[in-house]
Amino acid sequence: MVKTKENRYIPKNKQNGQVKGHKKIWVENVKYLTKAEYQELIAAMRQYSRPHLVKRNVLLTAIALNNGLRASDVVTLRVGHVLNKTRVKIIEQKTGKTKQLFWNNCQTEIQDYLQSYDYQDENDFLFPGNQNGHYSVHGFYQMVVRIARKTGNEQLAAKIGTHSFRKTFGRQLYQNGTDVEIISQLFNHSSQRVTRHYLGIEQEDLDKVVENFNFNL
Repeated sequence: MVKTKENRYIPKNKQNGQVKGHKKIWVENVKYLTKAEYQELIAAMRQYSRPHLVKRNVLLTAIALNNGLRASDVVTLRVGHVLNKTRVKIIEQKTGKTKQLFWNNCQTEIQDYLQSYDYQDENDFLFPGNQNGHYSVHGFYQMVVRIARKTGNEQLAAKIGTHSFRKTFGRQLYQNGTDVEIISQLFNHSSQRVTRHYLGIEQEDLDKVVENFNFNL
């Protein structure tokens, strides 16, 4: 627990992160959704999105979650990346590294969206918008936040961030028994420790060691 100048206590799952102007704000260290929360979010997305944007919003989310992608890699996909394909390789925007993507886990959403999207050719952005021709990361984030708030679930809305789906993907793999080394490689992280910290596993394991320690045993 951290004590501030205002004598407030900040929960340990908060960290001093983002800077706005001259002030630092407290942000959650780890944000990932449960299956129930994800299903609730998608249901709200279908209900509260503008009719012509329902399929787009659902596909954005499905691609981000099922492949553990950063928002920047989702919004810059092109039609040719998904059209008549079951897998494709992309270059990550942040790392410049190659990443293999698989579409079998969101093929229905892809087909539904393409049927309603009047694209010109395969070079068109899959999600067109005003940021160099594609939908913006900020727009994606704001859309998900707005929909999450519509659910009335404050806990769900508080979890939403630009990495929510990427962390949910990794966390679910870990809970399913996938080795951290494999998850680290999927994320193109520099080390397993980075992955463990990213998913909140590192602190949990450290807490368990101390919690279960008894010198008298």
